[in-house]
Amino acid sequence: MKKVLVSLLVLALATASAFAAVDFTGKVVAGYTFAYNNDVWSYSTMGEDGVGSAPIKLNATVADENGYWDVTMKGALVADSRVGGNANVNLGKIIMGADSDLSIKIGMYANDRITGYRAYTNQSGLNLDRVRTYKPGLWFNLDVAYGDLVAVQVGGGPKLNISGESAGWFDTTDPDKSPKADLIVSAIVRPIDGVAVSAAYTMTGDCAIYGSYNPGKGFMNVEASVDLGKLLGTDWTFGIDVADKMAFKGDTLPFGNLFLASVYGGIDMVKLALEYGLFTMDQEGADAMNYLSAGLDLNVLEGLILNAYFGSFDLAHFQDYWFLGANVGYQVYDGVTFQVNVQYAKEPAAEIIGGDYSQGSVQAAGFSITPKMVIEF
Repeated sequence: MKKVLVSLLVLALATASAFAAVDFTGKVVAGYTFAYNNDVWSYSTMGEDGVGSAPIKLNATVADENGYWDVTMKGALVADSRVGGNANVNLGKIIMGADSDLSIKIGMYANDRITGYRAYTNQSGLNLDRVRTYKPGLWFNLDVAYGDLVAVQVGGGPKLNISGESAGWFDTTDPDKSPKADLIVSAIVRPIDGVAVSAAYTMTGDCAIYGSYNPGKGFMNVEASVDLGKLLGTDWTFGIDVADKMAFKGDTLPFGNLFLASVYGGIDMVKLALEYGLFTMDQEGADAMNYLSAGLDLNVLEGLILNAYFGSFDLAHFQDYWFLGANVGYQVYDGVTFQVNVQYAKEPAAEIIGGDYSQGSVQAAGFSITPKMVIEF
């Protein structure tokens, strides 16, 4: 009986220490996009996932300050909307102590996706390099890391119905059916500060690579980044990123390949970023498509947001697929920002890159104005 009481006391103390202090962080984006195209005005909501998404979306993380556990919740704050997210327990920190460099996270994703590790810094915000599990479902994950030096991730799960019951492994006769079974494996290595290399693979993955539909065939990327500013310990930034993303048609033959390269740099007051992409449909390089974007950020006044961007998703048909835009905003309070985006796009990004874009991407054809509020906590 004494041993039982001692065990319960130890468990109670461990639980109390784990919940003694937590960090609560999150973000809400809310706004509207007013678009003018073909002599017609239209409007849509502007949320964290871009045009047409829920105007108010929960994206909050609660984490133990010692790194023992973390819970992230995501979901639109509208009727009949499902809230998803992920929860992790860090066995490495619990066993070895909060100061240990060893991290062993075991967790689960519900109505969410697992994204592979990325060395590519995604300067354009388009997420063209990203590899992640198929449509939001129920996934399990294991992440093992040692400090910032190396991290390895394995995750996935079987195909499940909406109710959570098993539905077997994915059926290629119905490529649109969701969800599918998936497996994701990724790793990242940072040998020194300013240098990173990563790789990721999914058995099923997303369904598009720069507009090419690729249901249930798998994706792989290899990435590297070098930040000379960090390497040299300077106040200025100069970095180079490269990434190669492949979509597989069979066991070895790529269905599509997207090569990306970006160069970025500047000082606190002025920063410039360029991103180039080359998409090919087969190994011989047929049906090649070239993409280019440029962005300029100005930090001339504290709290003022001022940036502009320009580019084309198909340089060979530049006159049909160019875009130009700018963002102006001001931080009225710590974590509260009001912004206005003004943009003209000849064609929307969805026509070229398959709709896999993030907030701030070129999503609506014609002229558009997007006022929005961003709250971060």
